[in-house]
Amino acid sequence: MLNTDMRMTSAAGFSLEPLPYPVFFVCPDPEKWMDLIDSNELPKEVTPLFARCSEVGDIWAAQTYILLKQRGLDVRLVKNPVPRQICIFPYDRLSLKELAFNSYVVACRHDRARPAICEQRIVHNKLNVNDHTDHFVPHWPQPNLQPRDRTRGFRVENLTFKGIERNLAYPFKTPAFTQQLRALDINFVMSPANQALQFQDWTDYRQADVVLAVRNNTQYDLSIKPALKLVNAWFAGCPAILGPEPAYQALRQSELDYIEVRTVKDVIEALHRLKTNPALYEAMVENGQQRAQEFTPDRIAQVWRAHLAGPIAVDYERWQKQSLPSKLMERPVKFIARSLRHWKDNQYHWERVLNGPRLFGNEPTA
Repeated sequence: MLNTDMRMTSAAGFSLEPLPYPVFFVCPDPEKWMDLIDSNELPKEVTPLFARCSEVGDIWAAQTYILLKQRGLDVRLVKNPVPRQICIFPYDRLSLKELAFNSYVVACRHDRARPAICEQRIVHNKLNVNDHTDHFVPHWPQPNLQPRDRTRGFRVENLTFKGIERNLAYPFKTPAFTQQLRALDINFVMSPANQALQFQDWTDYRQADVVLAVRNNTQYDLSIKPALKLVNAWFAGCPAILGPEPAYQALRQSELDYIEVRTVKDVIEALHRLKTNPALYEAMVENGQQRAQEFTPDRIAQVWRAHLAGPIAVDYERWQKQSLPSKLMERPVKFIARSLRHWKDNQYHWERVLNGPRLFGNEPTA
């Protein structure tokens, strides 16, 4: 019997072991989060706060702070880096002008270049673990997610793309693809172009029947993307049809996890299978519900805590014990050298994001 309760585990009553040192999350948009920066306590109702996490920096600073704070950890959200403390920076907040050489900087890479202005890094794709200073943490699932309406049963009427239209591979934006969907009595529902409405749509799977996510990004770009669309589909109770991305493939344990496709023909065949085989649809939903439990906020918070209390805390202690000459002279010099490398790596990153082999070749992507 299908269990259609797809709600994520609540933080109520769940607390983690204390951290050895406080951790400060440096906010990329202080004006947006001044209510949390000015207070060391969360409001009783945090759901509205998640609705404000619309940018990548919000996710890696404010959202992470909220979810770890909920679970009893000594974390703070700050406007500027705090000297002599562990400070977590989203990539886009890292810059030479911060002059953060007197803070122990941990950078969240997300889908950017490998950060250089830092001591250690948080990454969300296992391919980006290059050495002992890189620590893999799964991406948080979409907060405030509204799962598929259980009364829809096993119907396959709405194929949904939750994302920015330019990221959808070109063959799936053609009239020919739409016509083939209509022949199966399937609607293709894309997120709205308006940014505010778009973010709201990414949380709403109530009328979704199947999720499609096939990107024509460069191979390098796909190697730094997280598996978020797959995990969200599991939580939402929707079978997923996905392109051959490394993050998805790293999670795949069986054919029930998702259907991998490379062509329009593959997608049409997958939809036909799901539409004519309710048992397969049900099995994929039930499997997804089980797999989703590996990525609840509680589970991911445990991973964060393990890194913060483990290798990051250990190296922070080493950093604290550095000699006075090192603190006064070597740190600023190292900071400048790292900043130059950071800038060069960022330039190289965007060159590889824009140029390189793609699944669909040089087809237009927008």
